[in-house]
Amino acid sequence: MTLSWPEVLQEVSKQIPPIYYDPFISPLSMENFDRDRLVLRAPSAVVKEHVIKKYQHFIIDAVERVLGSKVQIEILVDKETKKPLSGFVEDKFNEDLYHFNPDYSLQNFHTGESNLLAYSACKEVTQKPGSINPLYIFGKVGTGKTHLLQAIGANIQKIPGQTVRYIPISSFLSEFVYNVQNKQNIEGFRTKYQSYTTLIIDDIHQLNSSAEKTQEEFFHLFNYLSERKRQIIIASDRPIHELPLQDRLKSRFATGYQVEIRSPDPKVRESIITARSKELSLELTKESISFIKENFRSDIRSIIGCLNELTLYKKTYNVLILPEDKIKDILESRLEKQGKVQVPSEKILDAVCEYYSQEKSNITSKSRKAEFIIPRHICMYLLFDLCKLNKTFIGKIFQTKHTTVISAIKKINEKMKNDANFKRTVEGFKKRFEFQ
Repeated sequence: MTLSWPEVLQEVSKQIPPIYYDPFISPLSMENFDRDRLVLRAPSAVVKEHVIKKYQHFIIDAVERVLGSKVQIEILVDKETKKPLSGFVEDKFNEDLYHFNPDYSLQNFHTGESNLLAYSACKEVTQKPGSINPLYIFGKVGTGKTHLLQAIGANIQKIPGQTVRYIPISSFLSEFVYNVQNKQNIEGFRTKYQSYTTLIIDDIHQLNSSAEKTQEEFFHLFNYLSERKRQIIIASDRPIHELPLQDRLKSRFATGYQVEIRSPDPKVRESIITARSKELSLELTKESISFIKENFRSDIRSIIGCLNELTLYKKTYNVLILPEDKIKDILESRLEKQGKVQVPSEKILDAVCEYYSQEKSNITSKSRKAEFIIPRHICMYLLFDLCKLNKTFIGKIFQTKHTTVISAIKKINEKMKNDANFKRTVEGFKKRFEFQ
């Protein structure tokens, strides 16, 4: 019976995140396999001990999936094994000067209700590093966190006497593991990070709770910099209390400012569309800008992607101005994708139909019977407000145009202002679904 080690590695990689797989699993090699005994070779005793403690059962399970039977594992240590991270990787670790993206600045960051607090905090930090410490920024992908981090770093780096280090937490982990594995000067590693006047850590949520030694190291680094009024900026996709970290680290983070960047509000979306379309020489009408603004609301990257796609079409077909209908056709696939990812839509339709004792087929039909109108309009309102579906997609559900959806949403808002009982009914639906 033969065993394919690459197949085993492929199975293991499905279970372990890359930031842990790369330093601990990837360096392993298969020394020998004999029926129910697998002998592996590790580059260092540190890797061996960590694999036995944390990841051995993943390897055993992976072998069972490949062979159909369990095995016992023995891990040898080869002192002559080549360092798992060397050459250009070492050079990367030793790069002190980070080159920030010049496209990201505080001047070209578009502000609105969704991000104004985060912007104000970042502006204060650049004017007086250490005044807000730590600054913890969180928000989902595509809301502008990277833009702000890059802008902060670039501004502070220009201040005489300031040294800035921007690093994703996965890179910090890799560098720390490398130094421990290869018995490098760990004090040199600590001294380097303690020397910075500003430390920017991105994606802190990727530091798993099982990385105890790395958390310990980061905890002491955080304390060292904080006690000396050095600026610390941390970014994540979730609030502090949801981080998979030790309580003492989360407690330290909570001593500063925690600011959220939410999905871009209408003002931010319109500002981005207008500015970006000018950069791309896209001559968009007010109606076209409004269409994109209303249909792509979740994140900034989806808006930029839309504009890039329109630019490509314009250049390919040598078109001077894109009419609104053509823009809708070009972006149709993106609209469909947005609609398909919304899970609660069917539940909302079912709940409203049940409440008003109506069949779903009647509510989604073209019938203008009076008893269908109110529940239909409520469904449109909730799909837009809770599911964040674009109006064109909602129109397809109800076999109508997006302008009809706009009118329905407006009528629901007006009725809620004038009818307290009706408002309680709609708010009841919202409370039922918005936290699911």
